[in-house]
Amino acid sequence: MPTATAVPRPRTGRTPRTLGTLTAIAFAIAVIARLALDRYEASAALPVRYTSELPVDRYPVVSTLLAQVAVASIGVGVLLFGALLVVVVRRSRRRPVVPWLVGGAVLLALGAAVASVVASEQTTFVAMTEWSTWRTALAGLAAACLPAVCLAALRARAERTR
Repeated sequence: MPTATAVPRPRTGRTPRTLGTLTAIAFAIAVIARLALDRYEASAALPVRYTSELPVDRYPVVSTLLAQVAVASIGVGVLLFGALLVVVVRRSRRRPVVPWLVGGAVLLALGAAVASVVASEQTTFVAMTEWSTWRTALAGLAAACLPAVCLAALRARAERTR
């Protein structure tokens, strides 16, 4: 009677897992900073409270700091996302990744174009800046895909010429 043998699962290296985790952490920090900024700005719009303390206007400092943390975290997340895609392309052996990468980059670029069109149709400044932020984020992610797309295309071309 034949015995069942377990087929070992291919192990994912530590590098892609680490890059993926760091990317998720960077985007999570950006989201938390953005939510904190929104909450702080909402509390700053509340009616003035009468106290015996001297008025200290910390609003510009705190809101600028939170916005800078959010923007820096987004930048780090986009760079880590690009590095993660390059590592995944370098380590992929069996499946062709070019169509998936090109499709993902095209979808991100189309999303950025749609967000740009929607931003141009907005009538309020806040709505326009929100859609412009989405446009910039999607375009940044699409641009982060380009090194991995180029590497995957070069690898596919090298495999075809063999």
